[in-house]
Amino acid sequence: MKITVFGTDQRFEYAARTLSGCGFQTERYAPEAPLSPLLLLPLPASHDGERVTGFSGVRLADLLASKPALILGGNLSGAFISGARRAGIAVRDYMNVEEFVLKNACLTAQAALGILLSDSPAAPRENPTAILGFGRIGKFLCRGLLSLGCPVTVFARDPRERTMATLIGARSADTATLKEPGALRGFRTLVNTVPARLLPQGATTDLPAGSLLLELASGDGNLPAPGTGVIYRRENGLPGRVFPESAGIALGETARDLIREVFPIQAQNR
Repeated sequence: MKITVFGTDQRFEYAARTLSGCGFQTERYAPEAPLSPLLLLPLPASHDGERVTGFSGVRLADLLASKPALILGGNLSGAFISGARRAGIAVRDYMNVEEFVLKNACLTAQAALGILLSDSPAAPRENPTAILGFGRIGKFLCRGLLSLGCPVTVFARDPRERTMATLIGARSADTATLKEPGALRGFRTLVNTVPARLLPQGATTDLPAGSLLLELASGDGNLPAPGTGVIYRRENGLPGRVFPESAGIALGETARDLIREVFPIQAQNR
């Protein structure tokens, strides 16, 4: 089976190699080449709902019009999925595959840990860190920091998540306490893992100058207050940028499994 691989970062080169190693005929997208029956789209597949991410000349509607047998993509919109199904095209969102999401979260946390270690002038044990959110990324990052002796406090809304954080050795607090004066006093690093604005305006005034605010989840509005001297870093797509080989292999293996799920007979014949 032949698959056209989109994606502009190196991760998709490794994904293509992984699929080739599984017996698929892969090619990177080229405007002059006809599309294959199978398409592997980027993560996210589209930023504007109309064009493929990184390929401004490729419209999602054109992909549907080409009538591929299967489209694989990340964070596909409901409208696109519905349109594909109406056209009789099989479609799968690889961000709905828990195994892949976990691998991606682990790579994100490891890359974030590298940033924290390289950007802090203090050793982990002297760098009190607050993590906003305790989802997959938050859990992996928390465990990594704790293993280095870093004092970690997890801010989470769910009491079960706060309990889990304390059981593995961190402190915990309700995200509602972020509204209280002095909630961030004593921290030198703040990491947001929640795709939402959790920080009240002016909350970062509690952080000393030179502290780091690391944004991992595109939480709009989680910005340091002007004049505080807090360093702001917004880091999206870390797995593909920092660990393209590992991220690409994980994506390729997930794509392989989804293809075998949709076309079990052809897969058995490979």
